[in-house]
Amino acid sequence: MIISGKQVQNILKAYGDQKVAKNTKSEKSGPIQKRDEVILSTEAKEFGQLLQALKKMPDVREDKVNELAKRIDSGNYKIDSKDIAEKMVARTIADRIR
Repeated sequence: MIISGKQVQNILKAYGDQKVAKNTKSEKSGPIQKRDEVILSTEAKEFGQLLQALKKMPDVREDKVNELAKRIDSGNYKIDSKDIAEKMVARTIADRIR
């Protein structure tokens, strides 16, 4: 189908004569609607505060790392394998109890 320029002009003229209604703001009438509101529990507020505190903490505790590095370098760092094994077993038992 071929559309001529004259046909386009006729279509534009036909639709151009129609007035487009502008969006007008509706007048306020009736009761005022309340805005949505969020009420957090005390626990949620405390959780938020703890989460913010955790985010501020460094991922690596430099003081502990430096202390252990010094102890390792000086030869004063001793590992008690029995103590580590006891803590691992205790942790496993505690996890199963939950």
